[in-house]
Amino acid sequence: MHSNKRSLFRVLFIAVGFTLNFIFAFDVTTNPRISSTRLSFVSPNQQSIRPYPITITGPSTLPRSNILVSSSLALSSKPLLEESNCPVTKFGNKITKDLAWFDKTILSRIIKVANHAPALLSLIYFGVVSMASMMGMGPMTPNSEATLSSVLTRTVGPTSNAAFAALFPTLVTPASFVFLVWPLISLLQLITLSISALLPGKEEILTQDDLTALTLANLCSSAWLFASSNAQPGKLPLASSLILPLVPIFSGYTLRSEPNYILWANQIYCSFTTLASILAFTVEVQYGGRLPLVGKVGPELAGIVFLGLYSLSSLAVAKKTGAKRFVNFTALSGILYKRIFDALGAGTGLW
Repeated sequence: MHSNKRSLFRVLFIAVGFTLNFIFAFDVTTNPRISSTRLSFVSPNQQSIRPYPITITGPSTLPRSNILVSSSLALSSKPLLEESNCPVTKFGNKITKDLAWFDKTILSRIIKVANHAPALLSLIYFGVVSMASMMGMGPMTPNSEATLSSVLTRTVGPTSNAAFAALFPTLVTPASFVFLVWPLISLLQLITLSISALLPGKEEILTQDDLTALTLANLCSSAWLFASSNAQPGKLPLASSLILPLVPIFSGYTLRSEPNYILWANQIYCSFTTLASILAFTVEVQYGGRLPLVGKVGPELAGIVFLGLYSLSSLAVAKKTGAKRFVNFTALSGILYKRIFDALGAGTGLW
């Protein structure tokens, strides 16, 4: 009696397992493209359930590489999913198509914008620090009201860009209007990042490496402003001349990678910060007093150093873009304008 019940139970269990395996893994009755597949079967003479392979064969003209030999390959076959009449397969196929549409239409754009977020945030931070430096806000005082802007700029010193130029004048310091290129650089960066982040499709104006390099360039610019804003009479921060050269190195990374688009923001950013780095070194040579065996040099010799380094940097760039020519013309015009204006005001020679 017990033996008959046990045999009946085994037969029912085998039948149910075979049916479920057939329904959830395959649909060979409605898809003639399957020429060979493997199913799990349970032998009734075994004490424990063990899978035995059974082969279902049929006529096929497909090459051997296209034969579906496992349930995972069958489920990953696009024609099988589309032609299947199995309700479970249809449901899974619908979910797969919906997820593919969501990834392509919505999620990919969210990820693209998120990839641009660090560069945008670094640009905003640099803009806040630059505004604080130009206005000479100085550090927070104990009685001042704590705001987001004041917290972000609490290490900005009281020395503005104009005050720094007055503290450490050189014969090659350009006129103040030359430094208006900073807002232009920020505006071009904002436009470039916005277009790159919102451009539909998989086309990339700025790659992830380009965005990282631009983020580092903006952070280095902010660090340079922190250093220069804390300068005092007779105390020139060494970091002012050490940090600034990193900006053209990072901002020029995309240009050295030969981008598919004309990136005016990077071109102007790299060209102007290259000149600014040479000027910062000139200031260090004239006022820093940290040169071995030399200390400080005179303004005339410092001006020659500037012109020599500027000439070398210009010769090092074989292909000069319109943006670089614009920056060079503006900077040299600013230097010449300031020399003429100072000479006329003092009633002396240009030098």
